[in-house]
Amino acid sequence: MADTFTFIRIADVESTGFPPDAEIVEIGWTDIRYYPTGWQIEVDGQSRFVNPGRPIPEAATKVHGITDAMVADGMSADEARAFIARGPDMLCAHNADFDSKFLRGHDLPWLCTLQCSRQAWPGFPNYKNETIRQQLGITVEGDAHRAGYDSSVTARILIKLLDVMSIEQMVKVSKPSFQPIRMPFGKHAGKLFDEIPSSYLQWIVDHSDLAVGIKAAARASLSRAATASAAMSAPPMFAEPDPDAWRKEMEKF
Repeated sequence: MADTFTFIRIADVESTGFPPDAEIVEIGWTDIRYYPTGWQIEVDGQSRFVNPGRPIPEAATKVHGITDAMVADGMSADEARAFIARGPDMLCAHNADFDSKFLRGHDLPWLCTLQCSRQAWPGFPNYKNETIRQQLGITVEGDAHRAGYDSSVTARILIKLLDVMSIEQMVKVSKPSFQPIRMPFGKHAGKLFDEIPSSYLQWIVDHSDLAVGIKAAARASLSRAATASAAMSAPPMFAEPDPDAWRKEMEKF
């Protein structure tokens, strides 16, 4: 249960690429606060351009549409980091493992709507922000892959999640190292990891885009299966007793 007036800032980063060799080009945010009547949006879908101090690759511009000219007069990346962390009790992002690498330099806890959605709604086709928005019937005006719009969508997903999960649960699930008991997505969603075919578990282990905790859960299940298989195929430590052994001994005399 959240304390009254708990303030969560939902942040979204558009960047020059992937960390660690990338920087922010746009920062978006939406603020929600917990009142006695429930969660309310206080600031919605805001954004600022950020000058990354380097050219924006063409491949990145094709995703978010942001050019060097657009960010030329933007705030610095350090200013963006300081601004986002100023005021809230915690931060939230869709795939917080990504955004937190850019929005570093503070000790605020993170909530991850990607990881929490996988736990709360395991039957969804995938867990992209837009897919979850459609599955939940959320309507937001704007353009996907722009920071203000994405933060607004994520905020509404977060409010839906807060109806089915406590903040304490969300903080735990949001940690990249969190190991779920059941598979939270895909064709085996809802199954215990030990019920999933080893070939699929091996794919999880080898798939670098998945969270550390999910990969660790798959790796642990594979290890348990290997241990059980080895135990079944190993010869017995002690020979089975021969009920006629005394007769054989008597024949020696």
